[in-house]
Amino acid sequence: MTSRSVFKLKVLHHKDDESCSFLLLWDGGKKDIYISLKYPKELQLRYQRWQQRYCKYYQFPLPQPAQKTRSIALSSGDLAHDLREAEEELLTAFQRWLAEGEAHKIRDQIRDELTLAQTASARKQKFHRQHHLDIFLSCSSELARLPWEAWQLAPNGIPPGTVRIVRTTMEEQQGSIHTPLRRGKTRILAILADDPKLPLTEDWKILRSLRSIADIQRVTWEPDENPVGIKNKIAEAIASKPGWDVLFFAGHSNETTATGGQVAIAPDIFLSINQLEEQLTQARANGLQLAIFNSCNGLSIANSLTQLGLQVVVMREPIHNDVAVSFLKRFCQHLAKREDVLDSLLGACNYLQSEQKFVHPSAYLIPSFFSPPGASPWQPKSDGKGAIEPWLPTWREAIALSATLMVSLMVPVQDLLLDFRTFAQAVYRNTTGQFPPDRQPPVLLIALDQESINRAMVDIKGFEIKPMDREYLAKLVTRLANLNFRSIGIDYLLDTEEPKQDKLANSIKAAVSQQKIWFVFGIDEQSQLKVFPKIASSNWSLQGDITHSDAWDIELPKDATCTQSCPFAYILALSHILNQENAPADLPQPHLQNPTDFGLKISNYLKHENNQNQALAALKQQVHSPFGLRSIIDFSIPPDQAYKWMPALVFLKRNFPTSELQQGLKRQTVIIASGGYTDAEDNFSVPIAVSYWCHWQNWQERRKKDCPEVFTGGEAHAYRVHHLLGQHQLVLLPDILMIGLAAILGKWTTLILLKQKRQHEQKWVLVLMGTTVAYGIVGLQVYVSASVCLPWFLPSVMFWILVLQSQGRVLT
Repeated sequence: MTSRSVFKLKVLHHKDDESCSFLLLWDGGKKDIYISLKYPKELQLRYQRWQQRYCKYYQFPLPQPAQKTRSIALSSGDLAHDLREAEEELLTAFQRWLAEGEAHKIRDQIRDELTLAQTASARKQKFHRQHHLDIFLSCSSELARLPWEAWQLAPNGIPPGTVRIVRTTMEEQQGSIHTPLRRGKTRILAILADDPKLPLTEDWKILRSLRSIADIQRVTWEPDENPVGIKNKIAEAIASKPGWDVLFFAGHSNETTATGGQVAIAPDIFLSINQLEEQLTQARANGLQLAIFNSCNGLSIANSLTQLGLQVVVMREPIHNDVAVSFLKRFCQHLAKREDVLDSLLGACNYLQSEQKFVHPSAYLIPSFFSPPGASPWQPKSDGKGAIEPWLPTWREAIALSATLMVSLMVPVQDLLLDFRTFAQAVYRNTTGQFPPDRQPPVLLIALDQESINRAMVDIKGFEIKPMDREYLAKLVTRLANLNFRSIGIDYLLDTEEPKQDKLANSIKAAVSQQKIWFVFGIDEQSQLKVFPKIASSNWSLQGDITHSDAWDIELPKDATCTQSCPFAYILALSHILNQENAPADLPQPHLQNPTDFGLKISNYLKHENNQNQALAALKQQVHSPFGLRSIIDFSIPPDQAYKWMPALVFLKRNFPTSELQQGLKRQTVIIASGGYTDAEDNFSVPIAVSYWCHWQNWQERRKKDCPEVFTGGEAHAYRVHHLLGQHQLVLLPDILMIGLAAILGKWTTLILLKQKRQHEQKWVLVLMGTTVAYGIVGLQVYVSASVCLPWFLPSVMFWILVLQSQGRVLT
């Protein structure tokens, strides 16, 4: 909120001795200062010279006084330069006059009041964020055209707009200055004149920008209307109920001596203020408080309406249409932020002075605000929505938010952004050296790559690729059993009866009966594609679903004990934890003679297990993803830390030293899977992060190893098993959630920026850019430290769209 001090200043011009008397009143008229200054003839000449050059630049007819003093207005040929020179001379003469003699007493009193107000604000900072010192100025008609708003009364360091000049009439208003307040949303009546030489469509468009805070209606002349009809229509509209808060006029207007000013409402059709006095009085009784005349020569209009108890915004001189549009646009922008009318006017004038000075020189000196003495400047009301309304999105913001949300729901966009995010995360992890403590891969991936397939076609008679040759799989199983691996997962659907399947079945049965190896077979739960019974029985093997809703998701079971079904990677991780050399005596083991489902036995065991096995307890706990968020594969971890990739051809021929087996190879869980051969059905595009790790290792080891062109489903399963065993559960916050939060933060930021001075805009942009970068860095670290992936790109886009829209840089 703001605090306010009120002064009254009366300035009279005495023609007999060409002097001016100043009477400053404050404290309810109990205190005053009276001074007298000589009125310099030079000031009048400087004003006439400025007025002449102003009219010449904006191509208005030269005023009569200027025509009489044309000899003082020699032109350089650059009309804009001549106008700025005349303006500077006028303001210099004006400020010099107001600094003469005892005029300092007025300035000193104003500054003393400001000092007191600052002290009070410091004590009550939480209540008073800004102080206004309003000087209600009334002066003789000869002095009314001077730029009193430019009087430099505030000392350096005081924020602009602290000391405000409010013009009023010399005559004391009869009755109360308080206008009855209307209830409900602000209502604006716009009267738009009809003139082919004065297009007002832009005025109406700008005025409609206030429709979020006001109901706006307009009255215009129709070509078939006669003069009496249009006058009656305007008069009736002004006085109509439920009344108006603001009356707006755009068109031609002029000063008149006897009729209080006049406006042109249509070609050759005029209305005077005196003709509308009855309707305006009724409108004030209905709640009318403010009249805005975005038209020429409004001094007499302002005096007449102020006498009726209204606040008025007028132009004291002729105003070019382009200037009127620029002023109105910025003026309405300030009103839309619910600033009071005087602050809005000053904000628009500052804009004309600072950013339009080369296009519209001297235009900032023209607008003035009139008010009955002591009245607070009108301010748009909240219409009951209170603090919520500023947070409501504009239609452009709503479109931007909807478009961003729609883009975020597109699966290809999601995949692309996640791909780039994990790549950035890989670079960050590599740069900072933040890797998981245990770098020994828990998975041995036996990959049937193209080279292995080519060799198998030579070695095995009648070799089949689709479905994968059963004899070749049997060789791999036998080799693994001979090396005494504990858990083996086969990432192939073995759901059909095929030639040579007996060899595979015999190899599996031998491994189970002789080495007590746990087998996990891949199945398609949705399509009910399970292991062919003659290959393996569910009474002594486990089965896991190899399908996924998303290629890089880590599917988790609904039940940690796998009562019904479980994903392939989860069952494999469970097997790895349970089937150790020091396994409990009561742990069920696979036997070819088991009469019941082995999976159900394991499920019952898990239900009664008392969490003595910490690794098992940690695995079961991961089933409950925080808030049901997606768990995804973390490709920022190098593949060689997640799994050991070995071609099937190499595995079958290699002699493993006993030391290597004892040091960890046997403790790994094995996955037999596709290695990216041409006809494989689970070949995917290589994640950028995986490609990065390959190129990084090539560079680090100074080698020229070809990086893979595909990423297989088996590698994805290996990553999943690694994450489950290492308790590395990476969750992805939804883009929708973060975009929504970014929209709220962006809106909050725009509300703050709208209150800042324009000259600080570059500073704020740099701060916000730094904040965006900082959010990205924090997101990278949160990913590593808390295993939470915070979306960055689309939320940042949403945030900056809102910020840039508020600055008028985009979508305008």
